[in-house]
Amino acid sequence: MGPLGNLIEKRPMFSSLRAKFSLFVSLMIILVCIGLSGFLIQQEAEIMKRSLLKTGSILATTFSKISINRLIIQDTDYLNKMLESALSAPEVVYAIVRNQQGKLLVSKSKGILTNRSEVTRDASQPLFPSESHTTQLFSEGHMTSIVDKPLITILRTRNFEGTISLRPSSPLSKSQSWSISPETIYDLAIPIYHQPHQSMTLDLLASETLGQSPATPRKTATIIGMIQIGISTTHMQNALNQTVWKIGLFTCGIILVGIGLTVLLTNRIVTPLRKLAKAAQQIAEGNIHVSVLPDTQDEVGQLTRSINQMTKGLQHRELSISTYMTTITKQVRQLSTLHQTGNMITSTLDLQKLFSTLLDVLHENLGFHRMVLILKDEDQNQAVIVQVSGVPLEYVPMLENQAFPIVPGTVDETLLIHGQPVLITDLRNIGDQLNPVIRSVADILGVTSCIGAPLISHQLVLGYLGADKGGTPCTQDDVNLLMTISGHVAVAIDNARTYQEMENLAQSLEQRVKDRTVDLQSANERLKELDRLKSAFVSIVSHELRTPMTSIKGLVENMMDGLTGNLNERQSFYLSRVKHNIERLTRMINDLLDLSRIEAGKMELLLGPVNVGSLTREVAELLQPMAQDRSLTLIVQIADAIPLIQADRDKLIQVLTNLITNAIKFSGPSGTVTMQVRQQESGFIEIDIKDGGCGIPLEEQQTIFERFYRGQMADMKYRGAGLGLAITKSLVELHGGTIWVSSKPGEGSQFSFTLPTQPLEVAEKSTL
Repeated sequence: MGPLGNLIEKRPMFSSLRAKFSLFVSLMIILVCIGLSGFLIQQEAEIMKRSLLKTGSILATTFSKISINRLIIQDTDYLNKMLESALSAPEVVYAIVRNQQGKLLVSKSKGILTNRSEVTRDASQPLFPSESHTTQLFSEGHMTSIVDKPLITILRTRNFEGTISLRPSSPLSKSQSWSISPETIYDLAIPIYHQPHQSMTLDLLASETLGQSPATPRKTATIIGMIQIGISTTHMQNALNQTVWKIGLFTCGIILVGIGLTVLLTNRIVTPLRKLAKAAQQIAEGNIHVSVLPDTQDEVGQLTRSINQMTKGLQHRELSISTYMTTITKQVRQLSTLHQTGNMITSTLDLQKLFSTLLDVLHENLGFHRMVLILKDEDQNQAVIVQVSGVPLEYVPMLENQAFPIVPGTVDETLLIHGQPVLITDLRNIGDQLNPVIRSVADILGVTSCIGAPLISHQLVLGYLGADKGGTPCTQDDVNLLMTISGHVAVAIDNARTYQEMENLAQSLEQRVKDRTVDLQSANERLKELDRLKSAFVSIVSHELRTPMTSIKGLVENMMDGLTGNLNERQSFYLSRVKHNIERLTRMINDLLDLSRIEAGKMELLLGPVNVGSLTREVAELLQPMAQDRSLTLIVQIADAIPLIQADRDKLIQVLTNLITNAIKFSGPSGTVTMQVRQQESGFIEIDIKDGGCGIPLEEQQTIFERFYRGQMADMKYRGAGLGLAITKSLVELHGGTIWVSSKPGEGSQFSFTLPTQPLEVAEKSTL
């Protein structure tokens, strides 16, 4: 089936109209019943609560009216009897009478609750409110005017330090906890005031009304006592629970009855619609001969008659469409085969995989009974049977991989040399024009008619496709179809062969690259060895040169000091030049030794506390004579509060000496060299050394810190070995800092480097 059939088969669960309607109405009934039940229960609870509070208020007010005189004379016997009568009420838990100081005169209690359902109490464990609550009640009674309305407080039982007591409802501390079954009690307390001018008869009449007296303001009077009555909500809660059960059972009954009626009504409405849905499904599945009898005259009946008319129209259309199905099916199968062939051709460049699947697809979808694929061998002027399909397995070895020559005047010449298609209606008429291999198998299988289509790509014949349709003769339409497919197959074969050649070439290139890589690795190893030997040679030669240079320098100084006799002016001049060059050569040797140690990773830092500002000023003072010889001014600017850092003092002196010496050498006469020391926001110490010399071009700033590099703009007499800045950079980085230069030609240069305030661990130092 088409998309409609898929849609019908994938109906989700509970998607029928009956289920939706029943579920909706049932939910409405349930929600309404639950809402009404909850409302009734809430109203019943409010009524019970008001009734309980009214009973307690009447009882407390009555006792307060009749106990004034007895309280004044402190008649405890009478008060005991009064409290016993109060405890006769099932809701009353305790009754208390206190004097004007708040002390207990008489008290009665039924005890703590032991069984909630049967409302039994343990009289041996009396239950009274806490003293703090009583104190608060007396305080409120003194602050208000005389009223007959009792003070109501909600109390709950608490297990406080192993004793069950009554306390006002409030959040508990961590050291307190509720008892296993807390009980809620309304404490009704009414103060008793001294009223000397009020008639006792009026009091009795007011008490007999059991209601509130007219709301007339009274004057403030003295409290002579207080009556407290505790009303438990346990009886009310039990009665409310029974009411909830009754209402719940009644609600469930109503819900079940409503759901049952809903199901009956839904079946009555939905049954005709289900018949129509079933008929529509059968029509969608292809059964257009179905019909439904209308049961009603309403909209459902009209829809039923419309469906019956639609089925009749579909039956007439089916007769019209069936005449075109054979042609359309054949064309669709051919187009599908072409599409599959194109997908196979574009999805693989493996000839064996292509041949193994291509003929099977053509054989199954195009109606060909047997097929054969033959490729041409240009070098030997012969052809090879590459693949067969539809042939019994016992004949496959007789055909596949069999080579045969291309004989002139045969069908093979027409297909493989001239590239023309062939349609053979009867093999018996041209039996001598077939090669013996194919002819023998064709005779065995009973092939009578066949076709052949050449495989041509870029005007070259690569082979041909052969096919037959069993006992059905082949036609020109079959030739045209096979020619269309053969063109795609030829392109695929040509592409696969080209890809194979490219893959072979890539493998050859890959092998050559591997060989060259091995050569480069070998050359790199030799270069590393040469570099190591060079470093060792430089280190040895430099170390060996230091001793004779030191000796020569000492002898020259002795001669200049006159130890060998007086010197004339010309001899002194030559000896001074010799000394100057010896010192220069010594510096170069020291630089080479330092560079060798750095490259070998043997340069170690002797860390200690260093004041960078003071050290910069000290180096500047040491180089002051050199600056004066060139009429230069050295300016040192040190910011406030430069902290001490952990660094190698000698190495920092070497760094500062190299940078300041370069600034002096490359600055013009009467210039200024400025040194600044400040702390960055990131915590690093930054040192800037600025000169007014010739400057450094931008392209040289990237390589100026490399070994043996000498600037092109500097004067020849100031050019050294090109090791000073490389060593300086290495020493700064060993301390965990960075160094850089900013310069413009003709405007001077500024060399800057940073040092961390905290020393780096030895394991984190980079070896250069």
